[in-house]
Amino acid sequence: MKPSDFSQLPAQQQLDTLYFAGDILANRYEGDAIFLLYNLRDFYVELQYDAYNSQLHQVTAFRNTDKLEPYLPYLA
Repeated sequence: MKPSDFSQLPAQQQLDTLYFAGDILANRYEGDAIFLLYNLRDFYVELQYDAYNSQLHQVTAFRNTDKLEPYLPYLA
């Protein structure tokens, strides 16, 4: 599966795929948002949640490791 394939899945199937096949790597907080970083085989997925309303705002699948920079302090 490629990031573009993952992005085309319905939202619930994306979450199910992360739950059953993904590995959570880190989480971080930015204002009222919680960001969760997953590894899904050969690419990454970032989920952005509204912490107060418990709503998913954005799902981003990517391979570019530059997008991992905000998580570097949390990866060990």
